[in-house]
Amino acid sequence: MKLPLVSLVMPTMNSERFIRETLHSLIEQVYTNFELIVVDGGSTDDTLNIIERYSEGDIRVIELAPGLGIAKALNVGIEAAQGEFIARMDADDIAYKWRIHDQVNFLVADPEIDLIGTGVDAFWDHEGVFRSPKIHQDIQDEFLVNNPFFHPTIMFRRVLADSGLFRYDETHAFEEDYELWGRLIPKVKCANMDQSSIRYRIRANSTQWDPRKYRFKRRALEGFCASISLENETLIDGLAEFQCGGYIRHHHYLVMRDYARSASEQKLPRLGWLHEALLRERDYSGFTAWFRAAKGWSA
Repeated sequence: MKLPLVSLVMPTMNSERFIRETLHSLIEQVYTNFELIVVDGGSTDDTLNIIERYSEGDIRVIELAPGLGIAKALNVGIEAAQGEFIARMDADDIAYKWRIHDQVNFLVADPEIDLIGTGVDAFWDHEGVFRSPKIHQDIQDEFLVNNPFFHPTIMFRRVLADSGLFRYDETHAFEEDYELWGRLIPKVKCANMDQSSIRYRIRANSTQWDPRKYRFKRRALEGFCASISLENETLIDGLAEFQCGGYIRHHHYLVMRDYARSASEQKLPRLGWLHEALLRERDYSGFTAWFRAAKGWSA
């Protein structure tokens, strides 16, 4: 059987510190029929010179002007992709050698799935093994309280790009992937594999509160909620604040609890891993105690 061509799209910007490890992990893939499309956003370090030393592989480099943003870089890379399947990769992560092989096999075996992600093994400033919800309904339920995909693990069928469905909103300076999932999840069938495909580098500054991320997170939630005919500004405020800050204030708790009670009746998405506790705990103090215990925080 002829192996389908896979296009890996990888944005770079001053990535010299880690990109050698990333490139080596791709060279070692057991699945060999893939192209790597590097979209550089104006690196001023040695990134492009390092990539050039690996030019014996099927690597294409597209250089963009500085300041256009990651959403633009990803769209340019996807437009240049020739593969039947298109995948993401970040220039500071490390792919396990079975990453492409296992995701291609999954998509070939299940033609109903259009987009597949995986779990990750996090390292660097934060460590841990993380999994995302596996089936489509659970992915949809998770969206309101968390990003249901690890962005650099995804692979999707090129028909999503050809149809215009898979395109990043270039006005999103942050949360460009989350906004895209909000548009895709109601329209296509998605899944996550119950395994890690990459070592996912988490740097401390990526977890800090940023009001800009809050604004774009809220905007993405507004779009998703509009698509499922959910109009509740206070709920959206609380969900965006929770995702960006990790806390739930009392008035937001009350709105989330009321939503959880009515979600089943209205056939709306559940509130992910918070949902059952919102229904079970009798009041805000009980919910807060449960939440702190679930997060492993001291009393």
